[in-house]
Amino acid sequence: MTELAYAMVLDRSALARNIKPLERDGYLVQRPDNGDGRSRRVELTPAGRAKLTESNRLWRKAQNRFEAVYGEERAAALRVALAEIYSDEFAAAFGQP
Repeated sequence: MTELAYAMVLDRSALARNIKPLERDGYLVQRPDNGDGRSRRVELTPAGRAKLTESNRLWRKAQNRFEAVYGEERAAALRVALAEIYSDEFAAAFGQP
């Protein structure tokens, strides 16, 4: 859960709140981590994998539309800038852990 929260730029409590409806709707399950009993693993169900495939298709379609309007080069530059802002180095410059 900690790794997932970090990857999603959420704290663990926000991640836990966001996971509940996904679990309720059958898209994922939480299981104890075999290596660390204090931790939980989040796994996609078959329905979750299908929804992820659909979501990726829709995301790509939206990105293609954005690039068509904004321009491929400008969109690529924007992605680079956003990655830099999200980087650990950028956070460290502002005293963030």
